[in-house]
Amino acid sequence: MTGEAATGSDRADPADTGPQVLWYINPTDGDVPWEPSQRVTPTFEVIRHQARTLDRLGYYGALTTAREAISLVADTERLRFLIPEYPGVKPPALLAEEAQVFDQYSGGRLIYNQVNGADPVLHRYGRFGSTTERYRASAEFWTQVKRLYLDDTDAFEGEFFSYGPRYKPAIPGSRQPGGIEVWGTGASPEGIEHAAEVLDVYLSFMSEPTVLTGLFDRVRAAAADRGRALRFGVLASVIVRETDAQAWERFEWQLSRTRPETVLATADRNLHSFGYPALAELSSDDPQVRNRIHALRAGRLPGRADLEFAPNMAAGLTTWTAAEPPFDIAGKGTGTYFVGSPENVAAAMSSVAQQAGIDIWILSGWPLAAEAEITAELLLPLLTSPARART
Repeated sequence: MTGEAATGSDRADPADTGPQVLWYINPTDGDVPWEPSQRVTPTFEVIRHQARTLDRLGYYGALTTAREAISLVADTERLRFLIPEYPGVKPPALLAEEAQVFDQYSGGRLIYNQVNGADPVLHRYGRFGSTTERYRASAEFWTQVKRLYLDDTDAFEGEFFSYGPRYKPAIPGSRQPGGIEVWGTGASPEGIEHAAEVLDVYLSFMSEPTVLTGLFDRVRAAAADRGRALRFGVLASVIVRETDAQAWERFEWQLSRTRPETVLATADRNLHSFGYPALAELSSDDPQVRNRIHALRAGRLPGRADLEFAPNMAAGLTTWTAAEPPFDIAGKGTGTYFVGSPENVAAAMSSVAQQAGIDIWILSGWPLAAEAEITAELLLPLLTSPARART
């Protein structure tokens, strides 16, 4: 099936009774996987088990790395795969062909997660332009990928990319109605303008609810100025147990198995990657965040009193802490957890969803398959429909 690209609102199913919930697939796994000594051996069977589990439990999809998703198609029937791509690393025509092949084999289960990334990451992949130039290139890139995915055969000559007419038969298989979806983020003024032009779903890590709502409202306004309506998704981790006490016990147990040296080994590098001062110079207006910074400077991990910033919400560690500032000391929300009983976590998530207008949750917890089971059993039945139409 071919057709013109649809806006995010065109894709939303009005019959949905709750948010779309995705989980995380990654071979870096275990009870405390950000601590190297606590990880399981990363094997293909680890991620196959994760994918089969998520598919069986009925998760909408999974956030994955770009390397392994196609290999998991045969282990799943319905699970969608959200795959990161740095715009411009591959030519638009090549990425569109890869998307067509993936959808041919999976039955149309691919979603792209556009990542503009930090400078050191992009430099590794040969992208050296300024931030402004990168956003302009990304907009041109994704516009062409979407057209090529829907079998546009014409040549193109743009500011950043060019290619000749299609010279071979189209890759067989159906196309997703409306074309391939592109999800992503971007919180700077330039990033918001880019998101409003390009994305179908705008993503953010879970941050303080008022801050998150303000960000989403700015993106909504920018999209509305272009006659578009996006959906909104949030990434967070979750520890849900029968009682609040049991969930916090698990949260604190994971901290107790984490060495301060592990966190400190990457803290300065990660702060630098995102343009923040080093740990020794970092500061914050939030007293809890200042206490986290002081704890790390003293060579210890912060405790629950400085990590729990709202009822059933805390700043923690995740497997992407190796590339992000730990314990949300830079205000990015990368390690935010919902922690507690099913009823209290569902209430906290639903409150944020209503306030910010969240359509999609991308959740994680470790070990990945085991926590996905617990979350599916205890939490997912309690999540209610989000507020889709904020104004």
